[in-house]
Amino acid sequence: MGRNLQKWIPVSSILRRLIVCEREGTIVSSCVCVIIPNLTRGVRPYAFVENVVTRADARGHGYATACLNHAKALAQQAGCYKMMLHDPKTLDFYRHAGYSSTDKTAFIQWL
Repeated sequence: MGRNLQKWIPVSSILRRLIVCEREGTIVSSCVCVIIPNLTRGVRPYAFVENVVTRADARGHGYATACLNHAKALAQQAGCYKMMLHDPKTLDFYRHAGYSSTDKTAFIQWL
């Protein structure tokens, strides 16, 4: 009994946003937020946030937190059931911003 595991369904509803925070017309912090469609959790999407970056001379002023808060608002507007972040270098920042690392573990296979 064969199964067709290569049936691709085009998903045009993936939402990608580059979020930036400016200070006096200069970008000082940014992140990427991707809203990903999903077939579980009542067909609710989830958000993945990556590349949270702040200029060294602008750190500690809440700019990255503002970017994360905007990403969270986008995720809530899209009806996401979760928001995921991953960057081992910034785990303490994520914890301070209210995110938990105890609920899930991420596994990555680089292609």
